[in-house]
Amino acid sequence: MRVLAAAVFAFAMVARMAGAQEVQVTFSLPPEHSALGVSWAATPMNLPADADVLQAMVMEPETRPGPWTVTLEPGPYIVSAFSEADLFELEVTITAETQQAYEVPALSFSAVIPYRCADQDLCAFQDPATGLAFSLPRGWAAEEPYRFDEGDGTVATSVSAVFFQDTDGDGADVWFLNPPEWEVDENGPCRDVPLGALCTFDLTAGAEAAFAVLSPSLQISAAP
Repeated sequence: MRVLAAAVFAFAMVARMAGAQEVQVTFSLPPEHSALGVSWAATPMNLPADADVLQAMVMEPETRPGPWTVTLEPGPYIVSAFSEADLFELEVTITAETQQAYEVPALSFSAVIPYRCADQDLCAFQDPATGLAFSLPRGWAAEEPYRFDEGDGTVATSVSAVFFQDTDGDGADVWFLNPPEWEVDENGPCRDVPLGALCTFDLTAGAEAAFAVLSPSLQISAAP
């Protein structure tokens, strides 16, 4: 009887230890996104290099609103919630002693825009790395100018840049200065300018107005 009792006690202790290795946690979106339907996933961050990440992930692929309650083994995770247009992500370490409810923040993909004309009718800029000087009308912005790699370590002598209407959503006007691998028949028209070519997808009224400002302002005013 003592042997049987000891065996039962040992089995109970093992079962308790196994249960203690999992923690029930609830994840939710910020209140302003609480009605958004999303799918959920928790990816362990302490996997060995040869591990199958997809197999190790804990997922709820069904898209639905509301919090996600899941049982996880202790350890570090990246918890993600995603819809067709939104992504939420949180890095968290789960232990039996940590809190059991977490808010998963939205990820921001907004890139740093180095040149933006917001408060004046006309803004003049000069990029110190390439020496490109240019002007933008109000409501337009530019990415950082560059010289693209032509291969084998050869860098283009001409400067490339992207100038765009600084608005959210699709349909904003844009001009590309010396875009690499641009096909006029497929991508859109180009116009010759002193520094090469300015190309766009569509010659809208907004694009034409911006071209009238951009084109005469383009120059290399300092050696790179």
